[in-house]
Amino acid sequence: MAKLALLLATFTLLFLIANASIYRTTVEVDEENPRGQSCQEQFQQQQQLRHCQMFLRQQSQGGAGDNQQQYLRECCRQLQQLETRCRCPGLEQAVRRQQQQGPFGEQQEMFETASEIPRMCQMQPLRGCDFRSPYTSF
Repeated sequence: MAKLALLLATFTLLFLIANASIYRTTVEVDEENPRGQSCQEQFQQQQQLRHCQMFLRQQSQGGAGDNQQQYLRECCRQLQQLETRCRCPGLEQAVRRQQQQGPFGEQQEMFETASEIPRMCQMQPLRGCDFRSPYTSF
């Protein structure tokens, strides 16, 4: 009986050791957002996409300004610093902030332009942004 108990204890110990070696702790690092910031924090860090706001304002006023391409380049640079999942929400906030400073008649056009900015910048999401707003018709 003692031999059986010793044999059972040995098998149990071997099983526990084998089972423990199977489990490993995996730590994933998000290379795009190493500090684990929320989209709102990233938006604030990128100056509320100020250059995107300026680009949108200029586009809504006929798009004939001297700084239009510079604003778009800087907008793309700011967007690049956001995680892909935060780009469309950030652009939506940029439109809403811009609208707080101007007339609401241009809001639909601004949303349409903002939805195309990722494609203009040749970055994800290339399909553009799908904004759900009572002021948009798409």
